[in-house]
Amino acid sequence: MTNRGFAGKRGLVSSLIVALSLGASPANAIVVADPVPDYTVPANWTDEALAAQTIFVCSSSGSLKYRLNDVKRGLGGIALVGNGASKSIKSQIKYIKSKALHGITPVIASDEEGGDVQRLRHAIHRLPSAATMGTWPDSKIRKTAFAYGKKMKALGVDIAFSPVADLSVPGYFISRARRSFGSKPDVVSRKVVAWADGLKDADILPVVKHWPGHGHSADTHAVPGKVPALAKLITKDLVPFNYSFEHGVTAAMVGHLLVPGLTEPNTPTSRSKAALELLRSQIGPDGLIITDSLSMGGATKGVKRNIAEAAIRSLEAGVDLALVCTGPRNLITKVTAAVTSGRLSRAFMIEKVERILAYKRSLGVID
Repeated sequence: MTNRGFAGKRGLVSSLIVALSLGASPANAIVVADPVPDYTVPANWTDEALAAQTIFVCSSSGSLKYRLNDVKRGLGGIALVGNGASKSIKSQIKYIKSKALHGITPVIASDEEGGDVQRLRHAIHRLPSAATMGTWPDSKIRKTAFAYGKKMKALGVDIAFSPVADLSVPGYFISRARRSFGSKPDVVSRKVVAWADGLKDADILPVVKHWPGHGHSADTHAVPGKVPALAKLITKDLVPFNYSFEHGVTAAMVGHLLVPGLTEPNTPTSRSKAALELLRSQIGPDGLIITDSLSMGGATKGVKRNIAEAAIRSLEAGVDLALVCTGPRNLITKVTAAVTSGRLSRAFMIEKVERILAYKRSLGVID
């Protein structure tokens, strides 16, 4: 760690009070303890704590305990993977949260789209696919999301990586997996906001994905997906995202996509400065931006499959949270080194962490 601890300048100096009685020896002096530092001020944090707070890792329900060391170092959050979670996950989540560094509790997130992408199906209940729910009235979608979200919150889960705002394009990955509400931008826009509003009603943070639109892309678990040029995305694929931002959705997951007219050569949107500047302009200065998993081949192509490098470049480019499902054990150490060296601006990292903490307060995760 650096010498810039959580306490910072406010709590580093202890006072030595000399006994008033004449002839008292130094051994009889009174040492006044440091005041309790304000851990909610990121400017007081170590480089390691700042780095850790901008990282999300993944864990199956039975493996949360293996993330304990990262949580003690200040980990920002954990995303649930797999479909094996049972109601016992509530006690696991409560335990892992109780071990947080200085009470800066990690948030727990989960993919809860419905259909095949639903991590808590056995802990709560099964949901229909987005393709099925896209045929429902908006009011029914909102009520369904609210009821499900209340049960998520009761388990200790704070964030849903849903709704999917991608368009359904026949023959492509999202459509084949039935993960989209539909093919028409205006219809998808309404359904996305209905689902997001239901989650918000239940005090769950909805995260729209996969910006700027995965509909025309192949599966990005192997390589970055190629989608139409920005000019076309603006009139179609980006419409549901912008509509959701205009209607109160404040968090987005960015995909690993190559966009002609937007992304730099061989650079997916998840680490493209130009793309993330556009997303920031759309979601606003207080919006939260998280990557899709940087363990995916679509994220690491162009950086020699180096997951830590992909995470650092994504944070450099403008994301707030780097999601890494399977990565190096020393990920926090590597990101910390980038902060300490100045590659990742400390001021820039403080800005990200302030944004993250604001969301944690709004979710009731921290005071």
